[in-house]
Amino acid sequence: MKRLLLVVASLGLTASVAVPAAQDSPEVVAGRAVFAQKKCVMCHLAEGKGNKKYTLHGLAAKMSDADIRKWLTAPADMEKKLKAPPKPSMSSKMTALKAAEVDALVAYIKSLK
Repeated sequence: MKRLLLVVASLGLTASVAVPAAQDSPEVVAGRAVFAQKKCVMCHLAEGKGNKKYTLHGLAAKMSDADIRKWLTAPADMEKKLKAPPKPSMSSKMTALKAAEVDALVAYIKSLK
């Protein structure tokens, strides 16, 4: 009987560990991959990794999707709106992103709470 209880308890524990609380959407997963591929972590903090000076956590609560998208597609225009532009300039580090990459990065940035 004790053995049966131990087996049932261990199966229950394994099942609860194996099922994540919330799954990321495919777009968020793709955005995380683009973030890593483009080495955005060199200047930005996301998921506990990167430059703490320019954290992306909570950004979605402060900025619209359109503004996040503009930062990704026209960073020089967005930097002009700041009192003190970032050093180094984001526009100096950005390479042309495909539309799907921009969409994925927006979804990923919005997922960072």
